[in-house]
Amino acid sequence: MNKNHLAAALALSLAILGLIAPTNVSSAQAATPSSVKVVDSANIITDPAWFTQAYNEGIRLYVMHSTAWGSCAPWEHTQAQLKMALDAGLKIAVYTRDATCWQGGIAAAGPYQSQLQFFALDVETGSSPVTRAMVDGVRAMGVRPVIYSGSGMWPSIMNNSGAFADVPLWDTNAGAVNYSGWLADTGAPAAVSYGGWNTAANPRIGVQQKFEHNLNGVLVDLNSFDATFLGLGATAPVAPVVVAPAPTPTPTATLTPTPTPTPAPAKVRIHHRR
Repeated sequence: MNKNHLAAALALSLAILGLIAPTNVSSAQAATPSSVKVVDSANIITDPAWFTQAYNEGIRLYVMHSTAWGSCAPWEHTQAQLKMALDAGLKIAVYTRDATCWQGGIAAAGPYQSQLQFFALDVETGSSPVTRAMVDGVRAMGVRPVIYSGSGMWPSIMNNSGAFADVPLWDTNAGAVNYSGWLADTGAPAAVSYGGWNTAANPRIGVQQKFEHNLNGVLVDLNSFDATFLGLGATAPVAPVVVAPAPTPTPTATLTPTPTPTPAPAKVRIHHRR
């Protein structure tokens, strides 16, 4: 046996004994994603297969406008679309174009309110300034607040206030994106500092990168979000469960010449998650 064969045999033996970890870990186990693909939309979606296809294409969060457009009243399609997204494996979040509708926007999620990743307070051209009462109100409803805005809008609407830098920023800096080669990256395009965000100590948690992309027949905006913020960091691989065989009883002497049969090992039932 040459040195290579000897080393390979030794490594295999040690791995079997649990003294060293095997090195053939899959890329899915080894990689820790930093950004994930996200879509936001205010459009009607009625086909559950659309959400399944979106998940299969790498989308991990669906953000929807949850009130009737121009109103603070719940949108009739909100709960159905949130359910289809969840059923497909997507995480969910909601927003309203008018930030003053935050309460109605969250309530519109109905039974799915507890599963919202966040509610986005929209600060863009034509909208009302955000207030601390809105931020606190969202939190009081048990939902995480984020602010949606851009470097070309926040300074004029909020006088470039840094008073909300404690609220996570969903930035917008949309441009041309080639969907076929699109990779999730919260660092693209390069961030512009404003409002106390987009600094080394306080980076944005998401960025809107393309408006109105036709995704399988539905117009959506394309975004990248921080995976950790959404609780989507890679999970460590689970070690296989080794079930030890039941011990064989030791035969004992009897007063009769006929030996006592050795009982068969008990069956072990393993429950698997579904």
